[in-house]
Amino acid sequence: MNINIITAFRKMIDVNTPIICIQDYDFVRIDEIIKEVTGGKKVLEWNPATGATNFKTKEQMGEFEPLDTFLQDKYVAEPVKPQELYLVLKDVQDYLDDPKVKSILHLMAQRRLYGPDYDTTVIIVSSYIQIPQEIEKYVSYLEIGFVNDEDEIRRLINEHTEVNKYHDLQEDDIKKLMPSLKGMTLFEIDRMLDMAMSSNGSLSSEDSQMILQQKKQMVKQSGLLELIDTPASIDGIGGMDFLKSYLRKKQLVFSNPVKAQEYKLTNPKGIFIVGMPGCGKSLCAKATASLFNAPLLKMDMGSMMGKYVGQSEANLRKAIQIAEAAAPCVLWIDEIEKAFSGSDGSSNNDIMVRMFGYFLSWMQDKTSSVYVIATANNAERLPPELKRKGRFDEIFCVNLPNKDERKAIFEVHLKHKGQDVALAQNTSLLNATDGFNGADIEAVVNDTIEKLFIESAEKNWANTTKSITAEQLIATAKETVSIKKSCKQQIAAMEKVFKQSSFKDATTGKLTSTDS
Repeated sequence: MNINIITAFRKMIDVNTPIICIQDYDFVRIDEIIKEVTGGKKVLEWNPATGATNFKTKEQMGEFEPLDTFLQDKYVAEPVKPQELYLVLKDVQDYLDDPKVKSILHLMAQRRLYGPDYDTTVIIVSSYIQIPQEIEKYVSYLEIGFVNDEDEIRRLINEHTEVNKYHDLQEDDIKKLMPSLKGMTLFEIDRMLDMAMSSNGSLSSEDSQMILQQKKQMVKQSGLLELIDTPASIDGIGGMDFLKSYLRKKQLVFSNPVKAQEYKLTNPKGIFIVGMPGCGKSLCAKATASLFNAPLLKMDMGSMMGKYVGQSEANLRKAIQIAEAAAPCVLWIDEIEKAFSGSDGSSNNDIMVRMFGYFLSWMQDKTSSVYVIATANNAERLPPELKRKGRFDEIFCVNLPNKDERKAIFEVHLKHKGQDVALAQNTSLLNATDGFNGADIEAVVNDTIEKLFIESAEKNWANTTKSITAEQLIATAKETVSIKKSCKQQIAAMEKVFKQSSFKDATTGKLTSTDS
């Protein structure tokens, strides 16, 4: 049993917290925690199925009574002497908006805080909790989280092998299984081990792949994160040579957690990529997941926002918990500046400030195998806290591609379209596309092929060719409005921020700041 959870729970009780909320669906596990904390004190339970229930035996106590009646009885009751009492309310989410229930909980909370002879603590346990605003200030949340302690995971594995009388599991198998089991609840770990044992009658390091597949299903079911297919290859990115080399090295650490622990290495945190739109930042996130052989989860900060008090923060906490449960994985946060640009308090957005603070704390302290890739198009709107060391392993900036990078990008797209890759070496073409980003270059190739297709169709496919020429590409490029022209002010502002910040250039690896 996690000692940190027990300690936090006891501390809440010691400071007279009126209402403690525990969001979890593993009620058996939560019951064990409550028993450990309350000891021999009196505990009563209420749930929608049986009403007032004996917490230990789970037997119904008398006739069914509604929640408001149950609470009112415990509020007005005057014991002969002060008695420590715990009321465990399970699956009461649908009842919390009832005016009478809210009113009684409010009165009980105030009496708990200010009444010297009233010692009743309400513990709400539910798989989903949305606390009404009227009682929000009296509530503290007990974070259960996921199991990342290797000793605890090892204990569960040993229990399973003992119960199933399977003694062929080697120490090397255990070490390889543990990273894939991290980030799940005890219940989920137990279920995963049962599935592994039932599928082939044994347990080995080969079961890691089955466990990872199950983790992917958990992500899909959550609805808070998007599971992205990752067909992209890091070799399919034109330019950004230093960044690609950096990621290949990080892959060696990420993909060998057991060996990394032997060297006392911590798990890589992730990278922050700031740069011009259409320069390959999103492609880089997809290619990284492919390189790391890990699922790619995309977090849309807009989908985290809820209409109820505390819902946005709860959604962010849950999304991060799901990502940790899916570890090892890559978590991609696109256009992060849009989500946290108001976190400095200038826009009086208290919700965003709290969410930003939680995200920063998680990035600072996280030890899980969640590799975060945050991308931003607007460097001016970045909060300074996001750029400090310790949040990300490195911050990279992506400029408009230079001549060699444009050549590499042309080669990627020409090869993908089945065209002559040698066209990318045409000097006039490279000069004509100065100031183009990767998306512009892709558009030049696509538009040129489309023009050729239309010409062939108009000639009824007579005496036509499927191959484009350098001259045709140059003509298309001259008709294309590059990002350097269409976003002149934004690019100038971005370049100014780059010079003022100590980012690493994704191409050269050199620091952008000229300050010593």
